[in-house]
Amino acid sequence: MAFSNGPTKTTTLHAFEVQSDSASSTSSTRRTSGVPGYIARLFEHNRLDRKLKRHHITSIAFSGTIGIGLFVTSGELIGISGSAGCVVAFAVAGLVIICVMRTLAELVSVRPLSGALIDYPHTFIDPALGFAVGIMYWFAQCLCMATLTAAAARVADDFVPSGQGLTSGQKAGILGGLFVITLLSNALGVKIYGRLERVVKWLKIMLIIALCVIMIMINVGVGGHTFGTTNYTQNALVPSLRWEGFNGSSSISPSTTSEFEIPGDSGRFLAVWTCITLAMFACMGGDYVVVTAGEAEFPRRDLPIAARFMYLVPIGCYILASFLAGFNVNYMDPHLFHPWASTNSPTSYSPFIIALQYTSIKVLPTFLNGCFLFSAYTTGNTCLYISSRTLFAISQLYGNNFIKDTLGKTNSGHTPMAAIILCSLFGFLAFLGLADTTYNQPILTLSAFFTGTIACIYASECLAFLRFKAGLKRLETNEIFSRDEPLYRRQHYRAHWQPLCAIFGLVACVLIVLFSGWPAIYLLHTGAPATIKPTSYLIADVVGAYVGPVLFVLLYVVYKLIYKTKLQSVRDFENAYFLPEFDDEPHGEVRRGWRGVRDEVWSLLK
Repeated sequence: MAFSNGPTKTTTLHAFEVQSDSASSTSSTRRTSGVPGYIARLFEHNRLDRKLKRHHITSIAFSGTIGIGLFVTSGELIGISGSAGCVVAFAVAGLVIICVMRTLAELVSVRPLSGALIDYPHTFIDPALGFAVGIMYWFAQCLCMATLTAAAARVADDFVPSGQGLTSGQKAGILGGLFVITLLSNALGVKIYGRLERVVKWLKIMLIIALCVIMIMINVGVGGHTFGTTNYTQNALVPSLRWEGFNGSSSISPSTTSEFEIPGDSGRFLAVWTCITLAMFACMGGDYVVVTAGEAEFPRRDLPIAARFMYLVPIGCYILASFLAGFNVNYMDPHLFHPWASTNSPTSYSPFIIALQYTSIKVLPTFLNGCFLFSAYTTGNTCLYISSRTLFAISQLYGNNFIKDTLGKTNSGHTPMAAIILCSLFGFLAFLGLADTTYNQPILTLSAFFTGTIACIYASECLAFLRFKAGLKRLETNEIFSRDEPLYRRQHYRAHWQPLCAIFGLVACVLIVLFSGWPAIYLLHTGAPATIKPTSYLIADVVGAYVGPVLFVLLYVVYKLIYKTKLQSVRDFENAYFLPEFDDEPHGEVRRGWRGVRDEVWSLLK
């Protein structure tokens, strides 16, 4: 993909937000003369349609956050660090997300622009960093779509009795069907897509509530429950970090445990730390609120509120549901998935399904597997939406004329069809999951790539906020404008506990990037026994953990060397805080009481 020299002035970065669409349409018509009409209509406009309301925005972000992590990955965390360790991992990962989202909430309240995640490092740090953030964020979302689609096909294995699994042809058919449905749902237009995501959000909320109720019922004895392994209440944390995992026949006595492990408190700490890096993949997605800035109806009013509060619901769901599941599933259960073991159970890895299998309730597991497949697919569907809007913004900001006139254009319904089609092609990577059914290695590698890459982007956004705040501090010192003034508080969101949140988010994301691949490195260094997966798979783990950050740094350095970009000076930030095109944004009326309930129900149905 060839790129022009990206914009270097902060005042020109958002120029396409307010430029005349009719003028662009005229020039586009001249360039596409002689092209068939149905093709020309794909490149008719250069802007997105502002049709998303606040509930649409939060629905997109919620659907993107609650995927397969809560329902399946939580079992993996229980197997590594124990039931208590799983809850701690989700809580710490959630704290990191909270700090990042509070940082983004203030930034988006000041600059609610299309391509906002790219805009902040571009404007407040370096255009080269904005380019690296944009490209890697787009690429990560494309791979996440493939990962979740493959995970959905893996969940479909559990519909077959006796753990036999589906044939490769059956899985290929499921993947192909999900690919077509994903493409069509994104091509319908943003208004219809937002309504679909609203329905998906409530379906997922009802599913989580139902799972919590079921876990409580099982724990009190409904369904004739008996623990398959040692009782949870006796062993909430693993006694050591055991790479091949524990099983029902293993003793937790120190005299009989495997020598190939990290025992004691060090092992417990490293087990929980490893689970934190794995939990980050499940908790990421709140940033999708910011990506919708180009299509939000009232971005300055709705986006900060959505960014401040949206993440609380999914993170709360992760902590509560995993806590309740932990009372019914022990870390020694042989059905739990262990990412470094040479063999794993062919049955479901979900702790909720495992808990149900020890009861006399035989219908629910199949039904829940269908729900988990639906959840994984819808999150992958959201990733296609996010990746296409990111590619559209990149093309507008950094593309040459050809890229701007294709990937940077929308059709007559203001939907970036060219970007959607290109991003959807990455969905074929999901077929890599058919190559290995023993270790689920393609899914593990792609998810590790996503985690490392998004952690780099989160760190960049936190650093951009620190520079953003430094610029405001300079204006305050010069008695021009202050972040503490009533005018700022009235027009924007002033995040509390700053810059502590930004600093914590920055440091935590850097640590996650540095140490996300340490288990595979440790196993390669010590020499893995037969109970550990082959060396080639461990190398794939290392590649998945670090290739994203390496590409991120490489893109930054190459762009900087080619276009000779410089770090933005805080002296040039004054115009970056004032975007008059959003000053006259109307504020909608908020109804309360029964009328508010009526409006809420209608907004769900309409």
